[in-house]
Amino acid sequence: MSQAVTPPPGLVMVYMPDRGVGDLMWHLPTLRAIAAQTPEGKVLLAARPSSRARELLAAEPCVEAIDYLDYRAGTFRHLVEIADFHKLARLRRPRAVWILEKIDRPAIGAALAGVRERRGFGLGHGQEAWLTHGPYLPRSMRPEHRIQKLAAFEAAHGLKVASREPALIPVPAALDVVERRFGHLPRPWVVFGVGASEPRRCWPLENFATLSTRINDLGGTRFWLGGFGDSRAVDEALATHGLGGVNVCDLKLDVGAALLSRADVFVGNDSGPLNLAASVGVTAIGLFGDSPPLDYSRFLRPVVGPPGGMSALSVESVAPIVRLSL
Repeated sequence: MSQAVTPPPGLVMVYMPDRGVGDLMWHLPTLRAIAAQTPEGKVLLAARPSSRARELLAAEPCVEAIDYLDYRAGTFRHLVEIADFHKLARLRRPRAVWILEKIDRPAIGAALAGVRERRGFGLGHGQEAWLTHGPYLPRSMRPEHRIQKLAAFEAAHGLKVASREPALIPVPAALDVVERRFGHLPRPWVVFGVGASEPRRCWPLENFATLSTRINDLGGTRFWLGGFGDSRAVDEALATHGLGGVNVCDLKLDVGAALLSRADVFVGNDSGPLNLAASVGVTAIGLFGDSPPLDYSRFLRPVVGPPGGMSALSVESVAPIVRLSL
């Protein structure tokens, strides 16, 4: 569960909820604001493995160490999660725990471990009974987007957040990998984000292929970025349409983020790579069907299709935006 190097005791620990890569990016401004008000300027981070925080935040100066807390299943999962956090708090000995979520298990585990300062969202799920410092978010905020909840929590606790831009710092070693593997390829670099956590968020691969053909006159290199499971379908699409794109579905996440930081534009599904592209300051054209479009970053350019899901979003509506972005 814990990293090999144990930091000094007494730091503030921040708990992030069971979310993915995009949610990690949304939380970065809050994480930095909490760290900025500590004498050390650093915090401990407790997160789920699905956040991929260890890979993505390896160059983040405000994070001293990252621990993963596994999601537990079964009848007694809540008790096990309390025990997990209790064990972690006993190991790290934080002087305070900030819980960026409404659940009570981290608060209970921290209380049983003797952590005297415990802050969290509240929101009426019993967490308040285990917290020591308010104010708590009103119950009316339960349906609000995570970013709105974070902003309200920051204001309530006097955290100074000048910008919601995640401004992710790419890992230097990953940047070196990108330069070695792809530095010789012609520009502009356009990254197609073809994967997503849910099929309903995926634009058809043939649409990406058609888009690639439509912007072929611009020259440069097209990278096809997805998960490991997307690699074969990408190869088939490239072969079927006679395209010269580069399949980068095999990249580790930190290298993928580094590639995005060197790209000229990203265009892709509502997914982790879309959030990563915006987080490293690259124009990120997000394709949205029936999911709410993201607009928390000035680098995001959401394209929302007509009713009918992602398949109803036409290449003709996307291609001009890509051209204007290059």
